[in-house]
Amino acid sequence: MSIIGVISMKGGVGKTSATANLSVALAATLGGERVRTLDLDPQNALHWHFGNTEDHAPGVCTQSIAGGDWSAIARTADCGIVCLPYGDATEIERQAFESLLAEQPGWIGQQLRHYGIDHDALVLIDTPPGPSVYLRQVFACADLVLLVLMADAGSYAAIPAMEGWLASFPQSLLRAHYLLNQVDRSEALNRDTAAFLRQHLGNRLCPVDIHRDEAVGEALAFQRTVLEYEPHAQASLDWTRAAAWLLDTLAHTPPR
Repeated sequence: MSIIGVISMKGGVGKTSATANLSVALAATLGGERVRTLDLDPQNALHWHFGNTEDHAPGVCTQSIAGGDWSAIARTADCGIVCLPYGDATEIERQAFESLLAEQPGWIGQQLRHYGIDHDALVLIDTPPGPSVYLRQVFACADLVLLVLMADAGSYAAIPAMEGWLASFPQSLLRAHYLLNQVDRSEALNRDTAAFLRQHLGNRLCPVDIHRDEAVGEALAFQRTVLEYEPHAQASLDWTRAAAWLLDTLAHTPPR
């Protein structure tokens, strides 16, 4: 089993969309039954991309603090991917879950192993923006960490803070890569910022830029990923190429 953590230092960069679309692109290569997604973001938005609109259904948060089996809350998408949603939770339940994670730094990795996922499966974990107890759990178990950025000043300004956080987890720093999302080369500032980030980050940046594409928003309106909604859209082609890069990078990443 390989684990990929999808993270960001700031919100609004398309991190959850990246998790969903990458998982579908990976499933097209590996088969949906080999790809799993885990939502560790209390916003509980990942399941929307897979057509699951049960906002008030339980998820890993309440199931975990109750000592229940994650299999009971798993949702299988049409493409075969299994999604483990964060689920509907009260503030008290969220705090209890976060206390559990704070007390046991390797707990998520242990649960994934106990969940019974096949040895050749690939798990993508979505996390809330910025440093958190969820991010610490991902750093403890992920084989590769993917940081999602946009080609804007806000993302660039957040890099030093993210690098500082990664530096406190030396193994994660070695496994961390960046991905540029929603690139619009028709805008000079966006294009120049993307070029600057590529120069600054070098081979730590995915060679595939994910272009801004209206089809992505349209797909979400129908609770689908862009690859399922419009397979020939520019963003769909980008995600397919990014998934191929991700598999190659994972294959060349030293084991934890």
